[in-house]
Amino acid sequence: MAARFQLVLKSGPNAGLTYPLEGDLISIGRDASNMLVVNDPEVSRRHARIFRQGEQYFIEDLGSTNGTTINGIRLESAHALQGGELITLGENTHLLFEAVELDPDATIAAVRSSLMEQEAAPQAAYEPVMTTPPPMPGGFAGQVPEAAAAKKNVPGAKKKLSPLIMVLIVLVVALVCGCIAFAIFDALNLYCTEPFNTITNLFIPGACPP
Repeated sequence: MAARFQLVLKSGPNAGLTYPLEGDLISIGRDASNMLVVNDPEVSRRHARIFRQGEQYFIEDLGSTNGTTINGIRLESAHALQGGELITLGENTHLLFEAVELDPDATIAAVRSSLMEQEAAPQAAYEPVMTTPPPMPGGFAGQVPEAAAAKKNVPGAKKKLSPLIMVLIVLVVALVCGCIAFAIFDALNLYCTEPFNTITNLFIPGACPP
């Protein structure tokens, strides 16, 4: 049985997947051109690389923004990986480097194909769950606005007069004005002066002398 090495994604996007290490160079990052693509916003486009020298694998940070750590220690230069070490990319993506015994006659093509299909599958869009309905724009659902209710109950608030009341007010004002005008005419004896004497004699014959 030959010793093989693999990375197990312990947390982050596609947690639980296993990445068998093949070849002499494995690039890691968010960009789709990497051999190991990690869809984490804290992972740089070209974050790190794993390369092989003889039978030993090394990891090296490629100047990423959020850095690469091994067992909590930030990488400053290339590091020789040992089985069981925890690789952290940024803050949320954790990869376990481990050695496994594999049958050299067994193919891993099916595993690689399965990994590619799972990475290519679109993730379901996040939809926030709303516990309460949003307020209706410009309106209220099932209740009277406090400001409107307070305004309605304010004493002395102006109320719109009905048309009938307005007509009655106009008639009363006209009657009062007519009474005042008649009193003035009577007091000044204006109904027997020109040109009112003709009208007065028309309604009351002989009231005004010719």
